[in-house]
Amino acid sequence: MPDQPRSFSRRTLTLATGLALAAGAVLAAPAADAAPRPAPQVRADFNGDGYGDLAVAAPSGTVGGKARAGYVAVMYGSPKGLAAKKVYTQASPGVPGAVEKEDFFGSGLATADLDGDGFTDLLAGAGGEQWTRDGVGRSGSRTVLWGGPKGFVSGTLLPAEGTGRHQDPLTVAGDFDGDGHQDLARGGRVLLGPFGRDGRPAGVQEGAEFIDGDLSTVAVAVGDTDGDGTDDVVTLARTYDPDDEGDYGHGVFYARGGRDGLRAPAELKGLYGSEGDDLALGDLDGDGRADLVVGGRTLRVLHAGAQGLGAGEPRVITQDTPGVPGAQEAGDGFGHALALGDVTGDGRADILAGIPFEDFDGLRSPGAFAVVPGGPSGATGAGTKVFTQNSAGVPGTAEKDDWFGAAVHLVDGDGDGRAEPVVGAPLEDSRAGAFWVFPGRTSAKGSFTVGARVLGTVASGAELGFVFPN
Repeated sequence: MPDQPRSFSRRTLTLATGLALAAGAVLAAPAADAAPRPAPQVRADFNGDGYGDLAVAAPSGTVGGKARAGYVAVMYGSPKGLAAKKVYTQASPGVPGAVEKEDFFGSGLATADLDGDGFTDLLAGAGGEQWTRDGVGRSGSRTVLWGGPKGFVSGTLLPAEGTGRHQDPLTVAGDFDGDGHQDLARGGRVLLGPFGRDGRPAGVQEGAEFIDGDLSTVAVAVGDTDGDGTDDVVTLARTYDPDDEGDYGHGVFYARGGRDGLRAPAELKGLYGSEGDDLALGDLDGDGRADLVVGGRTLRVLHAGAQGLGAGEPRVITQDTPGVPGAQEAGDGFGHALALGDVTGDGRADILAGIPFEDFDGLRSPGAFAVVPGGPSGATGAGTKVFTQNSAGVPGTAEKDDWFGAAVHLVDGDGDGRAEPVVGAPLEDSRAGAFWVFPGRTSAKGSFTVGARVLGTVASGAELGFVFPN
């Protein structure tokens, strides 16, 4: 197993072993049943043409001869899906800063219409940026690339927060106070929208913690879990040190939004355990409330009720669950990366689950991904389809240690109301990395891959496809 990629995204990559799986070939919509409420599609539309756009980062990419300077690639939607592409660096017109070695531009991404002009903006972290503000040396930065009719033509460095050195915390976007404006939240603070083009928010909520206790944050998800029109935050956290058996204790914390912003977090006791790499929120059963999925070894699904997420026991879906191809094996990483959205077009969210450490055909960790359909009773595992680079219609060839499925995302690039799966393989071609876009309809036919050659970037060590927006 090669060294792991640097952990810039919301998830932490882990070592794994596994065995063969049966790769599916169809993403079919389930039979008709009681009409659900339409599943909301969060559309990142940077140029305002009505089609979803995709941002993906290679924070370890070489730019202008500067190793690990980093870049963000954007593919713009169209009636035929994702088509036009552009690469943004700290040398691009309108983007503040300069290309420097080990800036890791793109180490974190988030999308939101921060200034309320109708165009989606992109928040890009640069985890290695070194700069000085108010006489204090700072490490890490966050830059807003402002959306507009021509895409990103200008950007603003967010002002330094406080007197601390670290200025690139894990940041998520949502409307946490229900005022109709998008906010930015990180552990301890919410920047309330709308934002000015100087990067300054309309207000600040202090003391808005994501977790309770001295724990390390692993992943954060945003969604409206109780249907009240405000977004809530769910956070996966773990202990800093393992126990005597080498396991970490994982907890899931729930901070509800409200008119006064985020409330104090409470732990969801039924989800405490020794596993967890990622989590996501989405309306799996069509009742208008976002349900929770936690992944990493299994998928643990917690249904949201009228009061949001409760303390009930989650439904557990494994690779041994009826309807799920393959076999449950230690270290496969089932749900190591997660995204929720309506892939099948039935009005309910489906689970896109990366399985990057899956072994098959005698190969170590070439990786796979699964689409687990939602339904009237939420996601049960029935009808799950699994894809690899060896599946019919998928370009490329599975190779050891590709880690196909280490990062996943959903985008509606053709505006048909159905989300297309996007799957990253950051170790593809000796860490050059690449990502795949799937049609999200009835098969993998029409899927395509994007790498350095398509983007015109430097391939070596870029780990493209490692970071998608939170």
